[in-house]
Amino acid sequence: MKKIINARITVNPEAIDQFLSYAQVIVLASNLEQGCLVYNLYQEVGIPSSFIFYEEYENQEAVDFHNSTNHFKTFIGQITEILEGSPVIEVF
Repeated sequence: MKKIINARITVNPEAIDQFLSYAQVIVLASNLEQGCLVYNLYQEVGIPSSFIFYEEYENQEAVDFHNSTNHFKTFIGQITEILEGSPVIEVF
């Protein structure tokens, strides 16, 4: 069954450019994964430090694979210190 993930995050306003450089790498790499149908990043209008990752996968196995990749693990390690608050992750 197809899986959709919305991951909402807020970064420190001084770290927006840094975050975007990290995010560019994960977006490109994730879209190349087998089983990933869509992996996009959106920046909220009017609140430039607020972002949402919109992700679609063929099934749970594709989500599990994504979460095990080096680019995902590296990204999480890079952004942990620049986040403001905890991410809000919704899975459908």
